[in-house]
Amino acid sequence: MGSRIGGELVAAGHEVRWLAAGRSAASRQRAEVEGLVAVDDARQLADGADVVLSVLPPQGAVDVARLVAATGFTGTYVDANPVAPGTLATVRETVEAAGATFVDAGVVGPPPRDGGRTHLYLAGPADSTARVAELVAGTAVSAVVLGTEVGSASAAKQAYALFNKGRMVLASLAAEIADAHGVTGVLAAEADRPGAELLGELADLRAGLADVGWRWGPEMDEVARTLAAAGSDPSAVEGLAAQLRRLAAGT
Repeated sequence: MGSRIGGELVAAGHEVRWLAAGRSAASRQRAEVEGLVAVDDARQLADGADVVLSVLPPQGAVDVARLVAATGFTGTYVDANPVAPGTLATVRETVEAAGATFVDAGVVGPPPRDGGRTHLYLAGPADSTARVAELVAGTAVSAVVLGTEVGSASAAKQAYALFNKGRMVLASLAAEIADAHGVTGVLAAEADRPGAELLGELADLRAGLADVGWRWGPEMDEVARTLAAAGSDPSAVEGLAAQLRRLAAGT
């Protein structure tokens, strides 16, 4: 997702830097394809930049904020990670203490492509959200400004993620019941019912969840924390996170 959004910004005429140290060969290849500029350290990353856009698995959101804050960055810091209110507050406090302006963001949809539907929800100071919206204007990313209340963009992202990703995890659990009782074919045959299309691709679905479980598991942890902060019972979502970790571990 991050490299694709970066590629859209490059195509719109912006220079996009990324910190290459410690990254995998696959990450390097994606960055090269998108025309991103590799730098060696965080100071080079932030030096002269107007905006830092953080798009990564949620377990790295605070560490990246600290890395950028340590450079003395005073531009606009956009956290577009699926994090709970407590995590978001830590990120905000970290970058604002260094002098940056904070914008809450949430990405809904697939990695952006022409003809696709990828939304970047934004919340924060009006001039800053307008600036970020201007950056993605004309790209395959559609900016949607929700207002000035920090947390609303992350909440929009998490609500959609819980629905969209949660149903995939539930389908994988349904498949385990069916497998245990020898009725997998019966379950798959119900895929033609409205909303049941996932049941027709259970093998591929479970393989895909195994690949993304290391990212989606922590994301569901953050969603569970958001539910708890809202006074709701997070236990069901904690179960989804546990299932994702189990699939990722191959057990």
